[in-house]
Amino acid sequence: MKQLIAKTQTQNKRVKKTVVKKLAEYFVRNGYLRLPKETPKTKKSQGGRKGHEIRFVANNKSELKELKKLLAEADFKSGKPFDKFNQIVLPVYGKEQFFRFKELLAELKFRVRDHKK
Repeated sequence: MKQLIAKTQTQNKRVKKTVVKKLAEYFVRNGYLRLPKETPKTKKSQGGRKGHEIRFVANNKSELKELKKLLAEADFKSGKPFDKFNQIVLPVYGKEQFFRFKELLAELKFRVRDHKK
């Protein structure tokens, strides 16, 4: 019961518009969303997308630091950053965080397309 109360309290937390706007700018610049595979999992398959994911791309370490700060202010928990083509990718995992981020962007009237491959 305590976990349920804590969850609803974090979901109801208001995020400053300036924080959401800055996150949206980073996301629109070259971030993307990843969805789980639509095909059912088989016993032999090990790889592939397993869950919902938001990926923010930073050009350097100072941008990465700012992204982490913004995500913390917006109450998002980021994953471990990794290098990809001379850029740094900062993932945010989880279905709840995924849909919460899309809702925040919708409030600012940003349209987001899901990344499918």
